[in-house]
Amino acid sequence: MTINYLLIINLVAAGLILLRALCALNEMTPAPEHHFDRLFFSLVVAGESGILLGPLFGYMLRPEMAYVVLNVGFSGIYAVPWLYLAARDRLKGRIPWTSR
Repeated sequence: MTINYLLIINLVAAGLILLRALCALNEMTPAPEHHFDRLFFSLVVAGESGILLGPLFGYMLRPEMAYVVLNVGFSGIYAVPWLYLAARDRLKGRIPWTSR
């Protein structure tokens, strides 16, 4: 049995991006300034859901290296700072994402 490490890395990165996008959608108000942000995050959620559900239906079982690098890079730019802020808030004794 072989383990495809690129698939595992890609799924972890997709899960991290999906979690960040869903939390960002949850924080938005129905105000007009959030329309394009909501559209962007909805597209991100749809794309990352496709990446996570693809292996269940036989797609993306062996992702290409460039595709994995793109997904990991986007999660590094997009989701890692979010996790850093949560860890910093936790160290300061605040509850992350609620005490801003």
